[in-house]
Amino acid sequence: MLALVNLLAKANLAEVMTVVGIYVHAWFLVFAIGLPYVVLALEWKAIRNKNGLYLSAARKASAVWGVSFAAGAATGTLVEFGLVQIWSGTLAALGTFFFAVMYLELFAFMTEIVFVVLYIYTWERFSYKWVHWLFGLVVLVGSNLSALMILGANAFMNVPWGTGDLISKVLPWESVSYGPSVVNQTALLSLSSAMSKGSLALASLSLGSSLGQILSNPMIAFYDPDLWVTFLHTVSAAIIVVAFEASSVFGYLFLKAPEESKAGFLKLFRVSFGVGSVVSLIQPFFGDLAGRVEYTYQYTKFLAAEGFSSNGGTNPILGILLKGNPSYYFPGFNQLLSEVKASIDPEAALATVKGAESVESIIFPLYYGMVIAGILLFIFAVLYFASYSGALRRIEDKVVGLIGIDVDTFLVYASFLAAALALFAGAAGWAVREVGRHPWTIYGLIPYYDVVTPAAITPVFVALIIALELAIFASGTAGIIIVLRHELKGVLKVK
Repeated sequence: MLALVNLLAKANLAEVMTVVGIYVHAWFLVFAIGLPYVVLALEWKAIRNKNGLYLSAARKASAVWGVSFAAGAATGTLVEFGLVQIWSGTLAALGTFFFAVMYLELFAFMTEIVFVVLYIYTWERFSYKWVHWLFGLVVLVGSNLSALMILGANAFMNVPWGTGDLISKVLPWESVSYGPSVVNQTALLSLSSAMSKGSLALASLSLGSSLGQILSNPMIAFYDPDLWVTFLHTVSAAIIVVAFEASSVFGYLFLKAPEESKAGFLKLFRVSFGVGSVVSLIQPFFGDLAGRVEYTYQYTKFLAAEGFSSNGGTNPILGILLKGNPSYYFPGFNQLLSEVKASIDPEAALATVKGAESVESIIFPLYYGMVIAGILLFIFAVLYFASYSGALRRIEDKVVGLIGIDVDTFLVYASFLAAALALFAGAAGWAVREVGRHPWTIYGLIPYYDVVTPAAITPVFVALIIALELAIFASGTAGIIIVLRHELKGVLKVK
């Protein structure tokens, strides 16, 4: 019992610095994934309309893209270092379920490196302008593929696809199959049992030979339903965040510019706001898909996110969406606890239930805060597209005119709120996904305190690592701001 308490204390300390590191990495990763969509949209407008204004804006924004890419690569290395050194038990997953996706991610990342350099340093080098645009498109595809591969590993930790009915044996309430069984269930359970002694179990030379082959299809991660909905939901969230942040920058320039320059900045603003609006309209669909996967394969996290009491309850909207019955009763944590005794591994089942229940007070408000933010962004998107309709534009002009501004100025001010809402929604959404399960936990099989390093982790060590992570965040963000201010000097006098 004392050993478990010590492991929990160590894992909780490690989790704090891991969460900070993941968010620092995500801050730069959002730019690296989302900014190409805005930059290429501006360059596309420049080529189609032969308009130097769009080209200049795309070129300036690509400089920020370059800095964020470099910072994302550096922080990604830090996260991977933490994965291997701090959560050393995940080496077992890296050698099996994660191997294919992480190996292929290297190729996607190398493609990004080559073509991001080509894109940034070959502006106006080609008479046929679309060649340069295609360089950027390759970077966009590469960044998306890189995200897909990394999320492939993350998706398995959330939904262990390829384990067949194994999860339902461990978690009796999860009655669905987790894909075809491409694992040696006996070996995987033996590994899980060995990991109860901590990640030091992996150092045993006899462990591998005694377990035998664990996985027969290393490509199974690509068939995980959680991978594809998470990929769509995550990438679209990154686009929304960056598009509205870019809109807020162009909107600021619009407000500060002399009258003769306002029309130009408004054109740039409408491109970036338009990108964010398009994705904001389809994001609820991706969110619905993600919610259905969570309900089907991660019921404990579903209960925590939706804020059901320990006894469960009804929710008319969820009942209709998931069961076609507004009166459907969703069993609560108490019902799951009563089924723990039917598990082939009661300790793992109990840890899964208690882990989700313990964080309900955190992820429930974050989840619904994310939903509310998404609804507001959806409304802004509708208002944006309505402004292109003659009849609807006249109605908007009359309504917005009541506060003494025109529709365009209203949308500019809305972009500042949209940028904040998008950042909050993205951060809250990832917290719900990870805190609801604990980073590095394999749902239903291996708890997070079993994969933490056997080495000592002290509060001083954690504080030093967090200080390093925050220093990287500050320096990287400062780099983005310096580059942005430098690139804007020719457009607006920035002191």
